[in-house]
Amino acid sequence: MIAESSNSLNSDDYKKMYSMMLTSRLFTQKVLELNKQGVLKVGLHPSTGQEAIGIGACYGLSKDDWVIPSLRTMEAFWAKGVTVLEQLNAVIGNSGSISDGKESFHHCGYPELGIMAGSSIVGSQVPVAAGIGLALKNRNTDNIVICFFGDGATGRGDFHEGLNLAAVLNLPVIFVCENNLYFQTVPASVGLAINDVADKAVGYGMPGVTVDGQDVLSVYEVVKEAVQRARDGKGPTLIECKTLSFLGHYPTMLKLEDIRDIKENQKWRKRDPLEILENQGRDKKYLTDKDIKLITTHVEDEIERAVEMSQKTPPTSRESAFKEVYKKPFGEN
Repeated sequence: MIAESSNSLNSDDYKKMYSMMLTSRLFTQKVLELNKQGVLKVGLHPSTGQEAIGIGACYGLSKDDWVIPSLRTMEAFWAKGVTVLEQLNAVIGNSGSISDGKESFHHCGYPELGIMAGSSIVGSQVPVAAGIGLALKNRNTDNIVICFFGDGATGRGDFHEGLNLAAVLNLPVIFVCENNLYFQTVPASVGLAINDVADKAVGYGMPGVTVDGQDVLSVYEVVKEAVQRARDGKGPTLIECKTLSFLGHYPTMLKLEDIRDIKENQKWRKRDPLEILENQGRDKKYLTDKDIKLITTHVEDEIERAVEMSQKTPPTSRESAFKEVYKKPFGEN
């Protein structure tokens, strides 16, 4: 369960948070590197610079709480217990992947860990989250669901329908907007008439909170309060995490300098979420230089082992493409 206060977080919590954030940073670097080399045919929507959001929001959730990651919420997978090898197998789409190669890691789900599979349709996860919230409420549990999405999703009808239904039915849903200030290749201001996505909450009769998305502890604190509110039967909350993706939208997109403000990017890079947690940890003597070095070595080793093991895993068979798709598998009488 979410701790009562961020003050209750100890040195071990700081180290775990840092380790998961670093895992995302280095995993992304490795996958992009392998993609550039042609080893991996699929890229990924990098969350570099946004690592604090998924970790801060999901850290400490119960195994029976649900999350729906967005295309850019890699961190939710680590926080809920997915391993580097499992995610890498899913990236490759080999026989060791959760979907046996039918889907990339962007949309895969791990039901036993409380991770609902997403969709490639932007914003479609928002009404799905309301449906999960309704199921949890009907079962009389105190479990919740956290739904992640980007700022671009807030302009779709799915967003309105999902938030409206959750508010009307008083559902235990926390809507987390990772506002990275860009609708793919254009500034979010092109599609938003307001500065803060959280202001949209008032139209649905739910609380709306804007938080520094670069500070994992601030995200943790705000989401913790919203989670407790939902557990107490007080309904949904909309949380906007201000952030910026340090990299482009996708590896095949144009060069960053061709489509984004480089000075803006450089300004945000001075507030790297990993460095912010490092400094907070040092101030409390919860994270030392030795700790950071040990964590870095461990994460690097884990990723390299996963790369080696995943490349030895056989590809999925052609026949498997027709399994678990139709009630009667193709070719059966």
